[in-house]
Amino acid sequence: MADYEYVIIGNSAGAVAAAREIRKADTSNRILMVSDEPYAAYSRPLIAKHLSEGKTIDAMYLVPREFYKNHSIDLRLDTPALHIDTAARTVSLRDGTNPSWRRLLIATGSSPIVPQITGTNRRGVFTFTTYDDARQIARHLPASRRAVVVGGGLIGLSAADALRKYGVDVTVIEMQPRLLSTMLDATGSSLVQGAAIAAGVHVATGKQVTSINGDHPESLSVSSVTLDDGTRIQCELVILAVGVRPRTELAESIAFIDQGILVDTSMRTTAQDIFACGDACRTYDFVREQESVLATWPNAVAGGAVAGASMTGQQRLYDGSTTLNSIPYFGLSVGSAGVVEYNPALHEKVVSEGPGYYRQVILKGGIVIGMVAIGDTSKCGLLHLLMKEKVRVEGWQEILVREDFGLLSIPAHLWHDELTAVT
Repeated sequence: MADYEYVIIGNSAGAVAAAREIRKADTSNRILMVSDEPYAAYSRPLIAKHLSEGKTIDAMYLVPREFYKNHSIDLRLDTPALHIDTAARTVSLRDGTNPSWRRLLIATGSSPIVPQITGTNRRGVFTFTTYDDARQIARHLPASRRAVVVGGGLIGLSAADALRKYGVDVTVIEMQPRLLSTMLDATGSSLVQGAAIAAGVHVATGKQVTSINGDHPESLSVSSVTLDDGTRIQCELVILAVGVRPRTELAESIAFIDQGILVDTSMRTTAQDIFACGDACRTYDFVREQESVLATWPNAVAGGAVAGASMTGQQRLYDGSTTLNSIPYFGLSVGSAGVVEYNPALHEKVVSEGPGYYRQVILKGGIVIGMVAIGDTSKCGLLHLLMKEKVRVEGWQEILVREDFGLLSIPAHLWHDELTAVT
């Protein structure tokens, strides 16, 4: 049985950030990193480019190939963790080994939700969260003239955009009244929907898929979907993109779980010497002032760094994150953070809009708590930092939505190292 000071279950942004921090403080003790995927850490948002551009995994890696060797990390790919034994301090792996650990990090991320729809087991039905998902879809594309994407959120629209660029006729079905309903306000959603339609995508909101059909009852392949209003849409490909859920199964009966794995400000779980980060855990949302699952890249990286430092005995605290997304759809840059729905009883807002752009910043008590940016997302980083630092913006809030907004727009007495670092 191999003995490790540190075992990291997972191999994405949070796991890599944790390993970096461990090696800054501890250059000699052994690190084991295991992943159920056969690839080194890669950028999942880039998998859409495999469909639209044929981008390979080599162009998606988060770190150079030498990263693991240079950091003396024992990397085991295609090796799922099956069980954590807290008494023996071992983790059972699918390769039959049971390595021991002194500090353990659960960075297992999230998994796609498969809705309870008849026919999800048919040939031609896929999820869209991993590179292998994209590869399987790409192999199916030559036989697909029409596709239905179930879900009009972040993942669904990325898939729809990629499929349309490939030349497939795409229909997006979204059960909510509008696209990207958790990421954007009504105006922003309308702009994205307009861009999707202009790109040739068919959009049906306020609808649900009730069954995925074959040509006949015994058929194994997809031929159409049926909506809750009885409409039937012909297709050879269906992508399920209704959301993701935290992968918490390894922490069951070990640590406290409420939606995600509960962690403290050092990213410790309620189990001794076991930490968690990223999509698998609940962290503090500094805008909403509550614990929640924040499935974002910056949250995973920041939480992973704190977890890695804490695993080496350093006193570093995670001060929270909030929802933050920035991604292009149908040639339109889209970004948002924090609260995106304006409530006139609670909030103030400043807005700027014109041909091809829309900017909204929401404030509460003179502090920025949310934003939406369509067309130009270059200011999102600075606005997000104003939110995190709770900078009071009374008297100059109108500047926040101007095209020329930048560090020089902020009163000089408010400048500090964190603000200047993002410019």
